[in-house]
Amino acid sequence: MRKTLLATTALIAVGGVSAANADVSISGGYEASWVSSNISGGATTDTINGENMDFQISFSSTLDNGMSITGQVNTSEAGVEETGATISGDFGTIGLGPLGASDGGMSTAVDVTPDEGTAFTAATDYTALPADENIDDVAINYTSPSMGGFKFAVGRGDAGTTETTVYGASFTTAAAGGSVTIKYANMDTDSATATASVSASSIGVVMSVGDATITVAQNTQDTGETVTEALVGTGAGVTYKVSDSLTLSAYTASGDDDKSTAYELTDTGVGLSYTITPGMVLHVTHNEQDLKNSSTYTTSTSSSRTSVNLNLSF
Repeated sequence: MRKTLLATTALIAVGGVSAANADVSISGGYEASWVSSNISGGATTDTINGENMDFQISFSSTLDNGMSITGQVNTSEAGVEETGATISGDFGTIGLGPLGASDGGMSTAVDVTPDEGTAFTAATDYTALPADENIDDVAINYTSPSMGGFKFAVGRGDAGTTETTVYGASFTTAAAGGSVTIKYANMDTDSATATASVSASSIGVVMSVGDATITVAQNTQDTGETVTEALVGTGAGVTYKVSDSLTLSAYTASGDDDKSTAYELTDTGVGLSYTITPGMVLHVTHNEQDLKNSSTYTTSTSSSRTSVNLNLSF
């Protein structure tokens, strides 16, 4: 992505604070997409969407005491969507806001294709796709520096009567000419509404050897204080860099509900990313899902979705 970098000098005349140099970068992208989806027994739906324009404004600065700070604003045709900031030093990184704070990158999803989607309807036909991790971003978190390949993160979010706590850890080591990273993340959301309380976990292994990366993970999500739904999703994904221009990817995952043993949801996807020229990338993804014993479909019902996306970055 090509970025416009502006070197600015911010003079702060409060409390005798000295001037600070700040770098500001502006980057953006436009995505044109064509999506074709179908549920067995129904009609095929084709959609062309050309209104996916967004851009980011990022700020970074090094303070007089050696700490570094960053800030970012994401916007789209709908207006400002997310903001965030980080404060970093030898002590690690403190993240603030949706773009600054998360689980510290400790959760693991296996949907490694450029785009994942389904013709089924979220919250109506299913709660979570089995290839996804279910750890939410929080308002503030701390991520430790790497200590011999080990890192940990803790975070907290409050929204009225809902409180969320996340924590996680990861360990990275060299192996077989590549690297192996083991990750774990956990989230507990307590709500005044008992049925809205959620507990989720994610454990995964990411192995990189040469031009191939293999991801294996198990993600869980329990809903309700008395656990009315206990989802378990297990899967694996692989990406392979064929050349500087072409990357292939594929994954498969299956999910079930420990509270409803007849419930099943499988999700497979294949995709490719082709760089036509720097700043212009073509993504193609095809998904197949099979769902049964959900609130909508009691018998096995399949769906398919194909997405073609042209991404322009500047």
